[in-house]
Amino acid sequence: MQTTRWLACVAAFACASVSAAPVFRNDTCAVRLDGVRVGGDLTAGNSSLRNTLAYDAAGGLYHFWGFVADDASFPSAASALPAVRHATSSDGVHFTSDANLSYAAAGASYTTFGADIDPPLDFFRAAFDAASGTWKLFNWSGNDQLASPSFGQYNYNTSVNDLGADPGNTAVVHQGPLNTPVAGNHVGTFGLFGSTLVLRVDGGAADGGAGQFAYSDGTPPSTGAMGVEANLFAATPYCWLLDVACGTPTDPRVPAYVHNVGRTLAQADGSIGTFYNFRHADGSRIEKQIWYTESRDGGTTWSLPAPLIVAGDAVTVEGQALAADGYFGNVDVLRGARGERIYFSSKDAAGRTIFVTAPALAADLLFEDNFGGCND
Repeated sequence: MQTTRWLACVAAFACASVSAAPVFRNDTCAVRLDGVRVGGDLTAGNSSLRNTLAYDAAGGLYHFWGFVADDASFPSAASALPAVRHATSSDGVHFTSDANLSYAAAGASYTTFGADIDPPLDFFRAAFDAASGTWKLFNWSGNDQLASPSFGQYNYNTSVNDLGADPGNTAVVHQGPLNTPVAGNHVGTFGLFGSTLVLRVDGGAADGGAGQFAYSDGTPPSTGAMGVEANLFAATPYCWLLDVACGTPTDPRVPAYVHNVGRTLAQADGSIGTFYNFRHADGSRIEKQIWYTESRDGGTTWSLPAPLIVAGDAVTVEGQALAADGYFGNVDVLRGARGERIYFSSKDAAGRTIFVTAPALAADLLFEDNFGGCND
């Protein structure tokens, strides 16, 4: 995958900087769990795409958390935290299962926060909390459509589970949902840098962007009011679908929303990067593209978004072309053993949904994970 610089400046952002996105290999590897490709091969209904990853430099391992079975009667125990499988890998491609997550006795009970059932996890992100020295799983639960069972304070909100200092710990301490000022106005966590939690918000000055909140760890955890919101639509072909002008002659761009799954992380050069993509109003995928914006002042200002990929049709998996309609989704990025590594979903040439990965070219010192090495 190559990068391009987005040179257009719109009037409202005339002085915004242009991002210099990282460059990734264009030939990806299919991520495998216990030898089975994550995606349609592992879970026919694609629940295994509800996952998150991290790299622990101390242990020298990549970590995967995700569902390994579909939920046939959502919401059920199949979408709750104890159904999440943990796995590890030395190369970020081939993962071996460890165990499902469980609740440690020291944690809070979901009943404390008004929930009748263990709340379903629609999307989640793993992140290291430097302030506490512990790994967190930030888990977003959707809008409860039923009077019973009730999601309580988890409804349209993010909850936090503490993994401790070792991300391989599978007995997690449940801390509870975020405080109510953020409930109902965001659809997922993108990441944590310093003491700043990044949530994909539904409103704000930029509308549908990445909002920043001061995060305070605790049981329950809390945030302050939203600070800076990174505009994820500026200078893109898309507009926030809830804006009244979106899709009209006033703003003829394509109505869309930023998907709930993205990643904000501190990068090796000191910048903060946000990786994401768009979806149509009906939830369908839009393009073979991932978007990128960055901040070089700790999140105070953000560059104009830039497309990360020059030619999506040139991206391959293990030397084979992706499907023509294999539009990208489920983006995650982490700082791995030799630099950044990107993960996203697509479709192979046979139309099977797959979850793939590629390292940054700058980290590709020994041609790691090149075609021929993907299945080692």
